[in-house]
Amino acid sequence: MTPPVLVVGATGQLGTAVIDRLRAAGIPVRALVRPSSPRAFEPEGVELAFGDLRDPESLVAACQGVERVVATANAVVPRGRASFEEVESTGYDNLVDACKAEGVRRILFMSVAETALDKSVTTFRLKRQIEERIRGSGLAYSFFRGAAFMDDWFALMGSSIPLRGAKAHTLRRPFWFAKGFLSMAATSIEKRGFAIVPGDGKTRHAYVALDDVAAILAAAAAAPEDGENLVADLGGPEVLTPEEVVAIFARVLGRPIRIVHAPAKVYRVLADVFEPFSPQAGNLMAMSWAAALSGFDFDGRPLAERFGVRLTTAEEFLRSKASLPEEA
Repeated sequence: MTPPVLVVGATGQLGTAVIDRLRAAGIPVRALVRPSSPRAFEPEGVELAFGDLRDPESLVAACQGVERVVATANAVVPRGRASFEEVESTGYDNLVDACKAEGVRRILFMSVAETALDKSVTTFRLKRQIEERIRGSGLAYSFFRGAAFMDDWFALMGSSIPLRGAKAHTLRRPFWFAKGFLSMAATSIEKRGFAIVPGDGKTRHAYVALDDVAAILAAAAAAPEDGENLVADLGGPEVLTPEEVVAIFARVLGRPIRIVHAPAKVYRVLADVFEPFSPQAGNLMAMSWAAALSGFDFDGRPLAERFGVRLTTAEEFLRSKASLPEEA
């Protein structure tokens, strides 16, 4: 029998999409879930392993009989009480220890593309630390350093269109900061005719559709073992500036969209203001600051071709989402 692939972060948007892809390919799946967490993936063909990154014993049990682990869990937009320390520091230490104890052959880790500002942004800094922890463990690994997801970053420009049809969308989690954004600015593009762009709008990004990321992760998890340790940039088929993305919104909607530039330094100040009482909110502001100043400028097509995935352009993504009905 084919061993199951363990998905850690299974109830998140990316984890759910990876599970759907693995199931469609006939790959046995085991999903690490908390008993209380809502699950958006279909239960057929998915074995549930109840546990938590904060519970080492549950991770050992989840890894039994597993050869490959896809790890997408993070605390960027939490669902409930979760800290960066618990999830992306101690939690991933626990996961690596469990993988070693149970003889897991490879861990596929969803990381983030490198920037010159990694040390100044919590998420970027922790991703590098997790990579180093896995490297030093002796486990075989595949690190996928993702560019900005269209599903999230296009929505943060002020549109609910990228949220349409998504399962377990990150921005729909009951996190106060995400809820506040959605209530105030989530439809500024389609209803008020303006987009919010951090910085001067000229930083170049290899924006990538989350479903394409899931397809690559699932294909990599199912690929024959070759023993290679992989560190790969994962992005879209084109490199765009935020200004160019707004122009695509305008074509899709058939009307002009005005750009409202928010100075990058404002995001840095807000990051420092939020950090003491809400590290997640501070981190989100720091990520916007970094995205305004430092792009992810690379060609994602060679990696996608390696795993048989056709990447979605930004216009294809937005036209597909815009064709779906508006959600309440």
